[in-house]
Amino acid sequence: MLYPRENKNGKLVQDNQMVGYREHLLHKHRIVLLNGAIGARCTICGAGETESPNILMALNEPPYAPIRLLITSPGGDLDTTFLFYDTMKMIKSPVETVGRYCASAAAVLLAAGSKRYLFPHAKVMLHLPAGQMGGDARDWDIQAAQMKKYKNRVVDILCECGATKSREEILTDMDRDFWLEPEEAIAYGLADAIMTKEIWQSWIKEE
Repeated sequence: MLYPRENKNGKLVQDNQMVGYREHLLHKHRIVLLNGAIGARCTICGAGETESPNILMALNEPPYAPIRLLITSPGGDLDTTFLFYDTMKMIKSPVETVGRYCASAAAVLLAAGSKRYLFPHAKVMLHLPAGQMGGDARDWDIQAAQMKKYKNRVVDILCECGATKSREEILTDMDRDFWLEPEEAIAYGLADAIMTKEIWQSWIKEE
């Protein structure tokens, strides 16, 4: 789907002035799309999103208006997720998150928003970090220790972002796939409100 880059005074634009929907949402409305798996090294989900943190940095300029991150993701690589999280917290522009489907690592990014919304029929899911191990028994010990660090870091971030449960409760919930409806995710402290038509239309109103 293509949109005009410029279309003032009712004039038609040239073909080279047309842009794709991602660029349209990005430059006109400051909406960044996070679709699919996070990171390029996700062994479960395959190749995925790595550019969005760089886009956030590019948009971080005066007057530092909010950036809206629209998330539809099954999760992915935790190293990339932590890089994404650090970028969201370091830039001056507030990053508001909107979840449509936020599983695993994507739930961490949802929780990290300055304001956090969920679509009315969104899904949020927490679980333990997963991966594949290789090598000899000593390699397995090293990888298991690293997996424990990842698990604790995820819990630390969720607590920093306002989770209403204790570390022990979060770890218990994460022991298996833990699915949350929008109202449950809000009560859990992973989101603030359900997205409404009025809020959404105020974001994408025509200038």
